[in-house]
Amino acid sequence: MKAGVIGTNWGRVHVQGLRKAGCEVVAMMAHDADLVAKIAAEEGIPQHGTELSVFRDCDVVAIATPTVSHLNYLQALQDKIVLCEKPLGLTPDNQQQFLALDARRSYISFPFPFLDSAKQLQQLINSGDFGELMRITVVAGVNLPYPKTPVEWFMEDMIHPFSLLTHLFGNMEFLGARQGTGCNISAQLQCQHALVDLLLCPWPQPGLHFDITLIGSKNAYQLRGGFRPDRQWWMEPLMIDDIAHGNGEEAKDAIWIRANHRVSNALIKHQKGEINDQQAMELGLFPLQRALAMEQSLLPLWHALAQYDQRPTLAGNMVWQTT
Repeated sequence: MKAGVIGTNWGRVHVQGLRKAGCEVVAMMAHDADLVAKIAAEEGIPQHGTELSVFRDCDVVAIATPTVSHLNYLQALQDKIVLCEKPLGLTPDNQQQFLALDARRSYISFPFPFLDSAKQLQQLINSGDFGELMRITVVAGVNLPYPKTPVEWFMEDMIHPFSLLTHLFGNMEFLGARQGTGCNISAQLQCQHALVDLLLCPWPQPGLHFDITLIGSKNAYQLRGGFRPDRQWWMEPLMIDDIAHGNGEEAKDAIWIRANHRVSNALIKHQKGEINDQQAMELGLFPLQRALAMEQSLLPLWHALAQYDQRPTLAGNMVWQTT
């Protein structure tokens, strides 16, 4: 298969992933003509430009651009196999446009279910070790160097662990939400008659922090990890009834890059017929309809938090020291 990529930053991760999946990456697009020419040359990509016509010979296109641009690209590329960065960017205002998309060959990249730690959780739950779902609590801490509205912070960063929860337990029903100062948000949902608490807050150190607690009728699991600029992504050993199991996932193994590449590999294998729909879902692949259903469960958040201050805000102290 011939592939193309939109985006010169995170797009380079998709270039690597598509090549590892067996694709020939032949085109790259971005709005900055000089920059895309430079990056394409560095990556050995023969075609580049600032218009979508550069993808005329491509079977697959990866969208690695800001969330606000996703809908327009998905609309324009419905004749291609598409892998779009998370999240979709679903809002009350654009919901109908997303629902009108031809979803047959569009997929959204949610790497969290492809982490080794996530697979460990999935195997334990499928084995019966966990029992019936009783409660879920997620704390997501954010300190990243750009402004967003509080709801956007929630949709952009809570979606990481939320995609794993959806993969493990299915869709959820929104119950309510409250907001404190800035991006301090508490949302509650219901899944399989169990309560799900999603807590977003500014984090004191630059990066992302995730703390996921799953309580079942037979066992309880806790998974912690995140991202820091100086050490990249890592996951701590899975805690089972407060006892560490395994070694976790170390930053030196580039675990987030690896998980992203696994998404690309699953997509290409599915499109080649090497795995069926059920196998792709079990791996953690999110076709557009699955991603839409997941993000629609969070759509009431916009209305629930409309009474609070939604001006763009920084999360955390935002002071990143670089050398």
